[in-house]
Amino acid sequence: MMDFLAVPFGWVLKACYAISNNYVVALLIFSLAMQILLCPFGIIQQRNMVKQAKMRPMEYIIRKKYAGRTDRATQQKMQNEIMELYQKEGYSPLKGCLPMLLQLVIIFPLYQVVIRPLQFIGGIPKAVCANIVTCFENFRNEAGELVYSLPKSAKEVYVSNLLRGMDAGEIDAVLTQVVNDKGETIVSSEQAGEALSHFVNEGGELIDAVIPNVSIFGQNLGEQPFSAFGDFKGLWFLLLIPVINLGLMYLSQFLSKKLNPQPQEQNAAGGAMNSMKIMMWTMPLMTFFFTFTFPAAIGVYWIFRTLLSMLQQFILSKIFKLPKYTEEELRALEKKMKDAKKGQSKRPDIVYNNGEKRPYKSLHHIDDDE
Repeated sequence: MMDFLAVPFGWVLKACYAISNNYVVALLIFSLAMQILLCPFGIIQQRNMVKQAKMRPMEYIIRKKYAGRTDRATQQKMQNEIMELYQKEGYSPLKGCLPMLLQLVIIFPLYQVVIRPLQFIGGIPKAVCANIVTCFENFRNEAGELVYSLPKSAKEVYVSNLLRGMDAGEIDAVLTQVVNDKGETIVSSEQAGEALSHFVNEGGELIDAVIPNVSIFGQNLGEQPFSAFGDFKGLWFLLLIPVINLGLMYLSQFLSKKLNPQPQEQNAAGGAMNSMKIMMWTMPLMTFFFTFTFPAAIGVYWIFRTLLSMLQQFILSKIFKLPKYTEEELRALEKKMKDAKKGQSKRPDIVYNNGEKRPYKSLHHIDDDE
């Protein structure tokens, strides 16, 4: 399933790489394309926030009505009234989560594209890519020692970068060694020949194949930043990627609250407020964890996406402005509604004593004052 979803992403990333001939720039162009694709969902999210802001006065009044009463039944009744208000106005807190879920749908196929560049960008069949990696894993020198030490993850990325630095003779030497030191066949001669044909022609000359250089400042973006703890001197630069992601995610959350201020805790719907609190803490930490364990290229993509998302958020906040209410305005509205309630006509379900203003309450409405 992931391979199926990764194919169109591979086409797009391959086109981006063809334009820029630089993998990091290709990731930036790809991020921009994804941001444009997801922009309608950002508009839906912003409009949803505007709708929530317009309901704030009514939500404030509902909460004030039940202020100071913390028993479970009262709290449940308050939440039911707020949810009824949401349903009446067509507001759903879940709409704000949709763009985040769609990003996850993009991340996992993109992960496959990043760790398998020979297949998805170079256009080499999956089985042939596996044979190429196997040949590199088992390639030995004349003394019988392994020449290459491939990482546990992103082997194809590592091999891709090796191939870019090799001439036709070196590639031929690796891909035509089809047995290991015990004389056991690694790949068949036919499979080795098929793998070799993607890089060297019949005349023994190097073919200009599409093999992306997945590196920045000499650092292999196919490596996990987590692996820098084992080789700090060689991979320390990769540790900056998760740290930058963590900082940008918190900045994004702060910017979101600044541009689109939410109701204060006592005025917000309990479920929505809890969700906002959880997202404020968990999303940056989850991103930090994933960028440590995923190839560094995923972290670079995430940096670009966060920066573009903040830019989009700023633009949409200027186009779809949230109505703002001060505490004084909310209290004035509450007083106005109370005054209107006092001026209502006498209720038919209350028995009055000879036209006197002071009513006798029916037993069915003994709690009306409350």
